[in-house]
Amino acid sequence: MRARELLRRLDDVEVTDLTSGSLASAIGASVRRGLLPAGTDLPSERDLASALGRSRGTIARAYERLRTDGLAHTRQGAGTTIGCCAGPWASSRAAELEAIVPVVAAPPPSPARTIDLRTTGWDPTPATEPAPTGGEEVAPAGTATDLLADVLTDQGLAPRADQLVVVDGAVRALDVALTTLLKPGDRLLVPGLCDPGWLALLRVRGLHPVTLPVTGDGRADVPGWLQRLRSRAAAVAVLTSSHAAPAGTVLAPHERRLLVEAAAQADVTLVDDLRHVELWLEQPPPPALASLDADDRTITIGSTSSGSPAGAALGWLHTSSTRLAARLQAVASTTDAAPSETVVSAAGRAHPQRAAVLAHRRQHLIDHTALTIRLVTPAAPRLSVASAAGGPFRLLHLRGVAGTALADAARDRGVLVHPAAAGAVGGGDPAAVVVSLTGATEDLVTGLRVVIEVVSELT
Repeated sequence: MRARELLRRLDDVEVTDLTSGSLASAIGASVRRGLLPAGTDLPSERDLASALGRSRGTIARAYERLRTDGLAHTRQGAGTTIGCCAGPWASSRAAELEAIVPVVAAPPPSPARTIDLRTTGWDPTPATEPAPTGGEEVAPAGTATDLLADVLTDQGLAPRADQLVVVDGAVRALDVALTTLLKPGDRLLVPGLCDPGWLALLRVRGLHPVTLPVTGDGRADVPGWLQRLRSRAAAVAVLTSSHAAPAGTVLAPHERRLLVEAAAQADVTLVDDLRHVELWLEQPPPPALASLDADDRTITIGSTSSGSPAGAALGWLHTSSTRLAARLQAVASTTDAAPSETVVSAAGRAHPQRAAVLAHRRQHLIDHTALTIRLVTPAAPRLSVASAAGGPFRLLHLRGVAGTALADAARDRGVLVHPAAAGAVGGGDPAAVVVSLTGATEDLVTGLRVVIEVVSELT
């Protein structure tokens, strides 16, 4: 946007007495009125300073105020953009939202039924519809083995039969790993903010989680993780540090290597959660931890659910140690964790569609992340979206409102969201909630509007 166009969209700006504070307030007011939607590129500091006859420092301080309030972000070499977090969905792909803008602009309806924004519930995609009939070409049938081979190869893992255990879903995979490695009463390391379902499983198994610290935005505090591993606070660490985590954190390759080295030095077994890593948005994540470690201290677990329709998802465990794989297989057999023939058959049928399903779902998440930013940005700084590299969930930060208070009030209005407290290992009530982006666009818009309305009333 050119400087003069920006000035035409600002209200009550007295250029003669303009300060950085008044400029930031004017831009903020236009954002909240919808005159500057998320994805709008602001003029460069130099151009706006020239148009206003002010110093570049004045403009820089105004933009800094906007960033502090969660109304804008700055990307190196790309300038400052309206929107509370950076990403391909915030600016360069904003045009892709044009098809769903009417949904955003429509009057906010009251939920006609309960809207659940807590779980993954994908809408049917073209690739998951029944096979065409007539003269249309049909993709050749696959097998569950083909599907698993593709999934593991994408993760940088060797799909060898003696290193792989197939089970009935990701929860069963974690259960098999924990049953193999621990006994009731044992401690294990878990990120301070993780999947509520994982914590429920730990409680059922009688295990005691020890917190791996996270930063204020839910990301891994890598120095803190290294310290806990080296001190051997527990013999096993479950790392939900990828797209399965609410903040969608992806550790850099050098950070992952440091974790493997620290675990090896302290004789700590790492269980690396790879659920949803296929749902990356901008760049594929680095290879799994197991590819960096040749001994038996790393187990990767995951599921094929990201690229499969409901009822066709397989869980799996992989380790580079055949000895540990044999122990995992023995526990899986003893606990009857193998998938049913129906699931195995469905997974095979889903294999030819996997690439199309993944592409469709990644685009769905890009669109819904952009939509979330567009809806939430005018409510800043009371509400903001944590930046994420992928995954089906987004963390919404609240200012001055406990996550459970917002969740309770939203539930009374027919919208279900997860308070961050549900996934907080160390207790407390973080000022944040987690929402799923996988459902229908209309449900997400209605649910987020209720959340924004509740935040406005509680602050």
